[in-house]
Amino acid sequence: MLGLEAAFPAAAVSGPAFTVQGAPGDNLALHHALSAAAPGEVIVLAVSGERRVAHCGEIVAIAARERGIAGIVLDGAVRDRAEIAALGFPVFFRGSSPRGPGKSGPGALGVPVELDGVSIHPGDLVCADADGIAVVAAADVEAVKAAVAALEAREQEIMAEIRNGRSTVELFELEELS
Repeated sequence: MLGLEAAFPAAAVSGPAFTVQGAPGDNLALHHALSAAAPGEVIVLAVSGERRVAHCGEIVAIAARERGIAGIVLDGAVRDRAEIAALGFPVFFRGSSPRGPGKSGPGALGVPVELDGVSIHPGDLVCADADGIAVVAAADVEAVKAAVAALEAREQEIMAEIRNGRSTVELFELEELS
């Protein structure tokens, strides 16, 4: 997803989506999600890209970690970035703001949401790290896992060949420069 960044370089998370539709500038739905999400789930909060107000900060990150939530992905702002990084809790967000949110709603839990034009449904697999965020439809997870395992095996073979002295030009059968 474009424009979402990790709270710290080593942040990474993978797990089923617990989707939340929140209101821009308000985090009531996020607080309810913290109570309702199961351990291991990734809270995915849609707030229409609101960046003037932080939807998540240190208190929310601590509450999520203590409940066993795997991470939070939101298309809004956060605050307390240094504290979130020190916690080591993976949060992916659109921007930062020192302003605190309202807590009056509206919101909805467990509904399809959209972030950056990507539709995310409850239970979809969310994988995020400093390189980006990928979402896999729940029905496609096993096929994608098999494809990823094959790709990882192929990359390991390539790296072994490089260590043995072969060039990437040779390995990828690249054409000569003209």
